[in-house]
Amino acid sequence: MVMMVERDRKSQLREKLLEKLLSLTQEEVKRRSENVEKILSDLPIYKDANVILAYYPLRGEVNVLGMIGKDLKIKKFCFPVMDLKRKDLRVFGVSSLDEDFLPGPYKIMQPDIKKTKELAVSDIDMVIVPGLAFDYHRNRLGRGAGFYDRFLKRLNPSAKTVGVAFDFQILKDLPVHPSYDEKVDVIVSEQSVI
Repeated sequence: MVMMVERDRKSQLREKLLEKLLSLTQEEVKRRSENVEKILSDLPIYKDANVILAYYPLRGEVNVLGMIGKDLKIKKFCFPVMDLKRKDLRVFGVSSLDEDFLPGPYKIMQPDIKKTKELAVSDIDMVIVPGLAFDYHRNRLGRGAGFYDRFLKRLNPSAKTVGVAFDFQILKDLPVHPSYDEKVDVIVSEQSVI
């Protein structure tokens, strides 16, 4: 019964937050994302990381591709490829944001595995984690498929996870299941670091 209530609350939150994200104009997303990028790029854990797993943003999501484009020559960035059979993520290093991507499942842009090289999860120093919402306890609400939750469990304990969000995506608390839902180490929004 508790699980069903939790699931219903998550579904309602997802619906409400997706609606808000999709209502943002491109200009709003760009302006808000630039604020997140500025704070994120100043963090010591970002500055110290050599291999960073990022994500290609969906419509309305925080877009950190501008920051990545500037730092591609000094850091190694990798992006996830969805493995639908295993319901997990594989990671591939990229050298170009313009030439190394193709639309994947659900029309999510992901590395072209014929042009890019797969990396070991153990190589990753930091993960920039998308989410529909985060809370002040550093819990995360994803889109519901569990790809990131399963992937984050496989990281080296020394790897840092940083959730990125717009201010309205940070809620007081989220419904979570401790066995499935993975927390992040840090959350960066337009105005704060949690």
